[in-house]
Amino acid sequence: MVPVHTYDLVVVGGGNSGVLAAVAAARMGLKVALVERYGFLGGTLTAAMVGPIQSFHAGETQVVRGLPQEVVDRLQAIGGSPGHVPDPIDYCSSITPFDFEALKRVFQEMCVEAGVDLWLHATFLDAAVDGRQLRHVRVWQKDGVSELAARFFVDASGDGDLSAAAGVPFRVGRDEDSLPQPMTMIFSVGGVDWDRAFDFFREHPEELQHPVAIHGTIDPDRLRSLPFRGFSAFPTLLAEAREEGAFTIPRQRLLVFESLRKGEAVVNTTRVQGLSSLNGRDLARAEVEGRRQVWELVDFLRDRVPGFEEVHVIAVAPQIGVRESRRIEGEVQVTQEDVLAARTFPDAIACGAYPIDIHDPASTKNKTRRLPEGEYYTVPYRAMVPRAMDNLLVTGRCISATHEALAALRLSPFTMAMGHAAGVAATLALRKGAAARDVDTDLLRGTLVEQGAFVGGGA
Repeated sequence: MVPVHTYDLVVVGGGNSGVLAAVAAARMGLKVALVERYGFLGGTLTAAMVGPIQSFHAGETQVVRGLPQEVVDRLQAIGGSPGHVPDPIDYCSSITPFDFEALKRVFQEMCVEAGVDLWLHATFLDAAVDGRQLRHVRVWQKDGVSELAARFFVDASGDGDLSAAAGVPFRVGRDEDSLPQPMTMIFSVGGVDWDRAFDFFREHPEELQHPVAIHGTIDPDRLRSLPFRGFSAFPTLLAEAREEGAFTIPRQRLLVFESLRKGEAVVNTTRVQGLSSLNGRDLARAEVEGRRQVWELVDFLRDRVPGFEEVHVIAVAPQIGVRESRRIEGEVQVTQEDVLAARTFPDAIACGAYPIDIHDPASTKNKTRRLPEGEYYTVPYRAMVPRAMDNLLVTGRCISATHEALAALRLSPFTMAMGHAAGVAATLALRKGAAARDVDTDLLRGTLVEQGAFVGGGA
């Protein structure tokens, strides 16, 4: 017999979006299970070491608040983040550096305090569907298979695994060839001489300039004085190394951020193209290639980058970072035009201003399209509601959006805000006995505002 465990809400995926969905619902009185394949929470922010968090702001206005801001407040309280600081790359309005282990602690404590039942080391297997209703999910742990039955479900898997198992239609990649954005293996190093790096930039400011910087020109001296430094730089060094056969990674610039500890940095420069995170063998090959690229980059840093001659590897991410996989077909699809027009949806549940940031699936290029400084776009609740199911919501990077729009919406502040909204919406649906699509969005938005969130204006 397969053991059955019964809940009000089951959330599949313990990344930043799933954690906040589970916490929001549990705080409002639901019995919640959170299913996570690792032994810790945080998803791409911890398992893939994607840092810093970008961005809570649209110009000077903080547009991501509520539970995501509580996460930052808790990090600051334990010395795990300085809070929101200027972006040294000048690519977005702010960044939020954080310590990976501190974030694991904060997410775990929030779940435990709220009474969330944590199913860690649990692999999602499949789902049982009856018409338009999900009945239960099956998960595997060391002692075998269990069924988790619930009245409502949230897919926060990142890859839309629960939605696909339930038969929800989805799309993958860009329209012309279904290629998703490439994957990246992030790693951290110690032994960085930041002063030497910035001395080089003072002598060679052209190596520092970013073609899509918000303010046009990056001042090396101002950059040196920031509380947390970083750069997207060295295009000439990379081009020379590529010409000599010493650099094979399809990137045009070296992207590095200072970490919280002196002399340490996080390197986000690997790029694995042409493989799908939805295919097991592809994902295995992506991990192998990503780690190969890490060591190629370490050699490049030591041999050619001023200030990085003595670096040593501290950690390589436990898993490769995935930017894009499934995107469900929801009640509304967010488009590039919605993002660039700063559209305010009447059922908006989250806001953001990060630019459309497409890492080309088949070249060394990045494509950026941004809003005017200070403007923001919104995420409609209906983009989280799959057309095919009544008791399922989708949150995070697998919401209903085009390839181009997702390149902005996939960032962690927005997926956290979506998770907050999903948890509240699930609670309201169960209180009223309503389907996901019939949730009173005015009540949803009002409840989110009461809980400190910013949801923009109506339209």
